[in-house]
Amino acid sequence: MPRRRPPRELWRALRRQVWERDDGLCQYPYGQHPVALAEAHIDHIVSGKRGTNDLGNLRTLCRYHHVLRADHRHQGMIAQALTDGLIPTNWRALVWDDPGD
Repeated sequence: MPRRRPPRELWRALRRQVWERDDGLCQYPYGQHPVALAEAHIDHIVSGKRGTNDLGNLRTLCRYHHVLRADHRHQGMIAQALTDGLIPTNWRALVWDDPGD
């Protein structure tokens, strides 16, 4: 599948499939916890031009961990999370990436 997000209905189905595969758990590599489908974010493990919408490149994250993942494409999400009070002003100390990356 190309990296471009598929049409809305296909994305919803793919999103549910990823969430179910991940047992409804945030796949933060340093500790998993439940996240409701309605609140789940689907993260591209490899993002940008090299990333795909293949199941193996997608994982469930909670909003908090998705926002704080080390990816320059998340800047807009960071700004909104700060506005919403989701993350503290010292958020840079909380940024994470996958082990071994």
